[in-house]
Amino acid sequence: MKLSKARAADLLRELAEDKQALEPEWARKVEELSRLCAEGVSKTHIAFLGTVMLAKSLEARADLHAIKPNHAPGNPYAFSARSLCHSVLVPLAAEVGVNIGVTGREPLNNQPYFRMTRLGDDTPVHAGGRAAFDYMMGLVKELQDLPDERSARRALHAFVHVRKRYQPRYEDLDGETAITPDKLIAAIVRLVRDNSEQGKRAQAIVAGLMDMFAGPERVESGRINDPSRKHPGDVCVRSKDDPDAWEKAIEVRDKPVSATDVQIFGKKCVDMGVREAAIVMVSDRQERLDAAALTRWANGFGIGLTLFHGWPGFIEQALFWTDLAKPVAAGCAARFIHERLVSVEASPDSVARWQELVSSGDEGQ
Repeated sequence: MKLSKARAADLLRELAEDKQALEPEWARKVEELSRLCAEGVSKTHIAFLGTVMLAKSLEARADLHAIKPNHAPGNPYAFSARSLCHSVLVPLAAEVGVNIGVTGREPLNNQPYFRMTRLGDDTPVHAGGRAAFDYMMGLVKELQDLPDERSARRALHAFVHVRKRYQPRYEDLDGETAITPDKLIAAIVRLVRDNSEQGKRAQAIVAGLMDMFAGPERVESGRINDPSRKHPGDVCVRSKDDPDAWEKAIEVRDKPVSATDVQIFGKKCVDMGVREAAIVMVSDRQERLDAAALTRWANGFGIGLTLFHGWPGFIEQALFWTDLAKPVAAGCAARFIHERLVSVEASPDSVARWQELVSSGDEGQ
């Protein structure tokens, strides 16, 4: 079944602008799925539900279980859920401000949908996401039983507006930020101590400081807990002379680090050709490591290894080695950290809190 992507895009825009009251039952059901996904391990089910709602809204006869036409020969009502999601739902969600649970361009390349030949074919589902998946399956059955496109559009209308409420709205860091180096350190310590957000805040801070030091075009920072094979550390700086080479790799930890953790990270740097590695350890429970022994170990592999216990040493080093005067560099760092908090998808509250801290120079510990 060919579903018009142009019609699908127009429909989503129309529903996003529609201010009529939401269908209460569908609004409640989308909220419940949102809650289950937040408590589980996967939010891809939200994107999938939006996709099948869109398909049903375009063509009532669509078989919402036959989501891969290549695996449904002879079924005239099969459709490509992956194509509809990638080509329409993802870009339109960005355009109209709808949070579909995940941020990648190919949500249905995630499990369990990547493996499925048909929805409901008993593809294994992660135990942590089972409750959300089972609930979503019930919603798909309800959608399948709806008599026409108009009924499906009421469900999709509720989905669009409920999930709009989940879209983060960030405040901008206005104007030139004037902050002393001491106040920058205090603001960073306070921000992370208030709430680490599973390491997002600490990683954003290190990435922002490296942006200030090397320029954002040379700094790469992956997602939190992303076991990337492309990046040797949480925050990496590319060589100025060879953009294909890494100059520095930094691991950021706001939980205690052992000597073994350091060696595992150092070995990854060795394997990926990084000559300068650092670990920023900011947990209040971090024990002092034997830096001399770890340095000897690193020397054996021909790499430089630097351990930073707490924030002040790392921040002062970054501010000192930049080309800017330290007071100017502190203001630039504040802005770069703001941008990195947004890019790692920290909560809007954390972005607002950062703006408050650097604007007021709050030094409360």
